[in-house]
Amino acid sequence: MIDGRKMRKAVCQAGILLFTAGIAGAQTLSERERLIDSIMHPRISEKAALSMQFDESVIGTGIIAEEAAPQSFSFSWTNVGSAPVTVLNVTTSCGCLVPSFDRTPVRPGEKSSLTVTYYPKGHPGPFDRRIFVYTDVSGKRPAAILSLRGDVQPAKVPVWNYRYRMGDLLLKRREVRFEPGRLAVERILCQNAGEKPLTVGVEKDLLPPYVTVWCEPETIAPGDKADILVRYDPEASSSRMLNVVPVILTGLSLPPTQRTIKVVFSSERPEIRTVMP
Repeated sequence: MIDGRKMRKAVCQAGILLFTAGIAGAQTLSERERLIDSIMHPRISEKAALSMQFDESVIGTGIIAEEAAPQSFSFSWTNVGSAPVTVLNVTTSCGCLVPSFDRTPVRPGEKSSLTVTYYPKGHPGPFDRRIFVYTDVSGKRPAAILSLRGDVQPAKVPVWNYRYRMGDLLLKRREVRFEPGRLAVERILCQNAGEKPLTVGVEKDLLPPYVTVWCEPETIAPGDKADILVRYDPEASSSRMLNVVPVILTGLSLPPTQRTIKVVFSSERPEIRTVMP
């Protein structure tokens, strides 16, 4: 079996490159419209289609919770032709739908199937994702175009959008950086993922005079967002400063080490890492 998860990035990038490069080369509005239509609505290879008979070309998923785990669905088909058929590639109209399939030739009269896995996180609302099946007979045109339809119920709190978690408090980051000698304020976006209000404070006695930290609003209702603000005032600092100032939050039922953010003072820019989808 070919794991479609490994193909996810390549499929998305190839589709984007094909789409943008083709449109850039089209000269007139009508040419661009035809090109877009050919990419979004490719014609089926009639010769290849005669060999593949799917039990169903459209599968309805019903309602899926956005926070649910990825769900898989199978499309079964029969080789109704007179020669073996090999599925060479399966692509989808969205990176949230990942295919997997078998390259084993299917002889006349035999059945086979392909599987698609839908990732609902970050994709709330109704959806209609198409699946394009290419075989050794279809050439550049798909032998079949399938569809997965359903509705993703939006999550109350999209926890996957936050990299860090301190109990019920979700945070986009746990570290802020300042350039020494330059007045500045940084924000850390956070959200209450619990069912009770959170009142977030700070162990102020442990902070140096040049660092001020507070939560706005101080009390976060369930499901609501807030900002942890960190202010650096160089005029309040002495000649000696800490390179890293730990900030211990209060109002969270966790050990101090698990409810601490860092304030870093450095003239160097932090390394930027690109996270691939």
